[in-house]
Amino acid sequence: MINKLIHNIARPHHPWRTMKFDELAEIYTSMTLRSLGFGIIGIFVPVFLYKNGVDLQDIFYFYALFFLLRVPVSYATAFIVGRIGPKHTIAISTVIFVVFLSLLLTFEIYDWPLGLMALFFTIANGMFFVAYNTDFSKVNHKKHGGKELGWLYIFERAGYALGPFVGGLIASFIAPELTIVVAVLVMIGSLIPLFMTNEPVKLHQKIDFKGFKPLRYRSNFISLAAFNIENVASTIMWPLLVAVFIFVDDTYAKLGAVIGLGMVISIFSARMFGKFIDNKKGLFLLQYGVIMDSVLHTIRPFITTGAGAIAVSVSNEPITLSYKMPLVKGWYDQADSIEGYRIVYLTWSEMITGFSKGAYCLALFIACYFWDPLTVLRNNFFIVALIALLMFLQKFPALKKV
Repeated sequence: MINKLIHNIARPHHPWRTMKFDELAEIYTSMTLRSLGFGIIGIFVPVFLYKNGVDLQDIFYFYALFFLLRVPVSYATAFIVGRIGPKHTIAISTVIFVVFLSLLLTFEIYDWPLGLMALFFTIANGMFFVAYNTDFSKVNHKKHGGKELGWLYIFERAGYALGPFVGGLIASFIAPELTIVVAVLVMIGSLIPLFMTNEPVKLHQKIDFKGFKPLRYRSNFISLAAFNIENVASTIMWPLLVAVFIFVDDTYAKLGAVIGLGMVISIFSARMFGKFIDNKKGLFLLQYGVIMDSVLHTIRPFITTGAGAIAVSVSNEPITLSYKMPLVKGWYDQADSIEGYRIVYLTWSEMITGFSKGAYCLALFIACYFWDPLTVLRNNFFIVALIALLMFLQKFPALKKV
């Protein structure tokens, strides 16, 4: 039903897709459902841990492990995607994510080691993103990729907007644990649309890391690393700060409503930004977004009221899309242009960004030995404001055409 609805909404807006629109539509549908499922619980994971007695320093440790383990997971996933294809890899990742959610659901009872939970969490996410990026980079249209990316983010944001709102209400007024059960059901449902068409890539591929020269793309990898660190700060550390310091009561409902509102606003930006990119204005959009994002991070430590938290959270979403969409479009185009190394290039990206995010979280963990954890959490945004500027180092060929 959802796939048919999305097909009816999006198909008239893709006139260049005379063939193979079904492959794109199934990605739209699957991403909507996954975003809904992940949105119900994803932003609440650090808050859930904190509310269940895990202190801030240990939460930094949890995410440091989560991201550092992404490096070997991404490497291994490249061979899995090459052998069985991205869709089947996404299916496996979803099953593993359900295992992680089960550990989270029973955390208060069994007090599972954070390392074990981080391992299952990162295997699920690492497998998903290598596979998903391979799938979309293969299917997306080179000339109209900005518009298709815009539509993808519209459907993704729709799921992320509804997910936190629903999850927040369930967690606040029924039980936080029930959000995990609902997320499990939705995540399993997200697999159904994926298998309506065949795998988009050749199966049983030989993955060759030795022949690839990552240093040739170092500027772009640095830019992607900066983008990913900024993303962790915005989607994990900022909601955590708001939950700990501002929305102390009815945390889940208030936080879910704020994040959901921001996602709704970003939906209206996504399609417009997609047109900007296809009209060769992606570089300008990226530059504007990075500057505004850096300014926004310098404001976060000074926010002490609910109104301020709402203003920052709502502003964050369209600003994020303004630099994320051209950056990701350039990244996908470059992956598509590297003959025989698409999966390897995307995997290198995941490994480098995983290590960078892990190093960032590890730095927060170590800093807690010298300063109060809440002080570390608040003031880290000043550093992230500088790190975000490294996105200017990108040299994607698709963004040179202004």
